[in-house]
Amino acid sequence: MLQTISKFNTLFLAVLILLSAGTLNNSKVDARNSQNLTQLPASNIIAAAPEWKQFLSDEGKFSILMPDEEILDMTPSKELILPGVQTIKLNATMKDNSVFLAGYADFDINLNQFPSNEILDSFLQGMLEGKTNLLSQKNIQLGQYQGKEVKIQDETKGITYNSRVFLVGQRIYILMVGGTRTPQTSDTQKFFNSFQLIQ
Repeated sequence: MLQTISKFNTLFLAVLILLSAGTLNNSKVDARNSQNLTQLPASNIIAAAPEWKQFLSDEGKFSILMPDEEILDMTPSKELILPGVQTIKLNATMKDNSVFLAGYADFDINLNQFPSNEILDSFLQGMLEGKTNLLSQKNIQLGQYQGKEVKIQDETKGITYNSRVFLVGQRIYILMVGGTRTPQTSDTQKFFNSFQLIQ
């Protein structure tokens, strides 16, 4: 089971690398305009930063600020979904050569049988496969839910990315910002801090 979580994270990283390589406009990439995100009314914060917009994922039960660019549905095809994973949903966009990705996976295996920190550590192990360096990590919380924030550099691809992962019941949420150049800290924090669970 924990291997499934680790391998599942490798899929997220493949999507990030694909996007970072500048393939959003490549006809060979099966990227679709996202249909499940709904633009929310502008708030004072959003009005002050017109290059960002807030979206709501009805299926994922979350909202987040994303750069005001085309948001693509990067959900993998069913044959790429690992056993034990029920649903995967990924949405991504780019700003200044950085990729912003928000997604989640629902598991049909009872995650409650494992301690939260074991699941999150297993997810982190999936990020550290290959020639990657863990630059930093810390435990975080989203309300009552445990999470992890990491910064990783992939030497082979020349990509640095920051990730936040949260375990919420049978669902793992992941937020990633990365690219060939280190993303602006202010953009990364705006993206991360705007993530909210909704009912």
